[in-house]
Amino acid sequence: MAARTTGGTPQWEVTFRRGTAWLVALLAFVGHCLSPRLTSGDSRWTVPVALSLLDRYDADLDEYRDLVRADQYYGVECVQQDRILQGPEIGDCRGGHIYNWYPIGVPVLAAPFVAVLRWVTHAASPWLRDLPMANWHPILGAFLRGDLVGGRALAEMLVASVFVALTTFVLYRTANLFLPSRHSAALALIFAYATPAWSTASRALYQHAPSMLMIALTVHLLAAARKSPAKASLAGLTAAIACAIRPTNVLLAVTVLAYVLHKHRDRFIACLAWASPVALAFVAFNLATYKALLPSYYKLRPPPLDSWEAGYKFLEALAGNLISPSRGLLVFVPIAAFSVMGAFRALRTSWLKPLPGYLIILFLAHWLTVSRFTGYWWGGHSYGPRLLSDMTPVLIFLLIPVVAAWRQTGWKWGASQVLFAALLVISVVIHARGAFHTAVHLWNRFPVDVDLRPERVWDWSDPQFLRGWLSCPVHSVAEPPGASPAR
Repeated sequence: MAARTTGGTPQWEVTFRRGTAWLVALLAFVGHCLSPRLTSGDSRWTVPVALSLLDRYDADLDEYRDLVRADQYYGVECVQQDRILQGPEIGDCRGGHIYNWYPIGVPVLAAPFVAVLRWVTHAASPWLRDLPMANWHPILGAFLRGDLVGGRALAEMLVASVFVALTTFVLYRTANLFLPSRHSAALALIFAYATPAWSTASRALYQHAPSMLMIALTVHLLAAARKSPAKASLAGLTAAIACAIRPTNVLLAVTVLAYVLHKHRDRFIACLAWASPVALAFVAFNLATYKALLPSYYKLRPPPLDSWEAGYKFLEALAGNLISPSRGLLVFVPIAAFSVMGAFRALRTSWLKPLPGYLIILFLAHWLTVSRFTGYWWGGHSYGPRLLSDMTPVLIFLLIPVVAAWRQTGWKWGASQVLFAALLVISVVIHARGAFHTAVHLWNRFPVDVDLRPERVWDWSDPQFLRGWLSCPVHSVAEPPGASPAR
């Protein structure tokens, strides 16, 4: 009897690949959940908004007025009929409603996972709330009692870890289009443990984890469209969702539309059609809430380049996002140097042409855009290159040509493979420090707040990733959450 096949591939192989994909996702999820460092700050209202969506079918935080006041009106705005208030002047927001300042896309995507988490914690709380560990920390105690608002930092980490695990799954499936399962699994786990996915994206429910997932899905659909052109249309949906998560993902949407128009012109209208429901829902929400097409968060604008000083600050930001010791991508993710090598190889060999070229342009546009916000290019109180972390799936994708080239040589351990292994170890250690150690996060506050002295990110005598290890910690006090608004 002939073996069953799926699209020319034996069924057992399809099953094995799917099983491996879920295994690497599970390894990512478990490892991230066991990493103790929580960094809820700007994301503090994501879980309350998700609960409001689930229980009241609205996105305001009016029922949390006391909590908003206790948090000193951090990260919220009062939307009244004719104005928007921020900070202490919000008061009780009479005649208006209180909303999270950050994008609505994150709590909307998180809501199903928050619902499951609430059901599980409520069902298990009679057995969990009396455990000795419930007294270890107020956040843990609240979570074990089924209070997701009091335990929101832990709830955020769990939901964010789900997004990172799903991104790991997608990256495996993308790499597996071109590489064997073991190499695809290796690249997926590199994403999970050698990039800001570990030290930033899963530590709290910021925009970055769901943004990574949508970017990874979009890249997967465009790569898979070479054999299944209909998948190029679906990229419009994932790119539109990404735009509702983070405004910089407008660059992704433009890239997708340009690529589909170039490579799959007959799918362009379908691509727009898939994007339209999300775009219309986003605009409808904004009109109903803000009486405007865009919320205030999306109206942030960089300062003009109207002087030599402004130009210098822009150049500093460009360099800082790549090579500064406490924010540089190439410092915190040194294996990204091989992504550059993969980009050049893809262009030279016309691998999957023209997709790599479009993704390279996307990365460059993202780097230029976040660097243009020269008053905030270092990303506030964060760990490493937070503002470039969304592009991590693109960097992993560009490693595929490098690994494919090494396979052709029979995996002989030459200088490039040894260097890659060494840089990989360094990358894992750096992001493990961000996932496990408080000292590296205290770097943002001590000896002086980095938002007041951003030049500290250039100080090689006290790089963030070495704080508390080779350099002595300046303080040992606990870090208050959310010191500065993220952009």
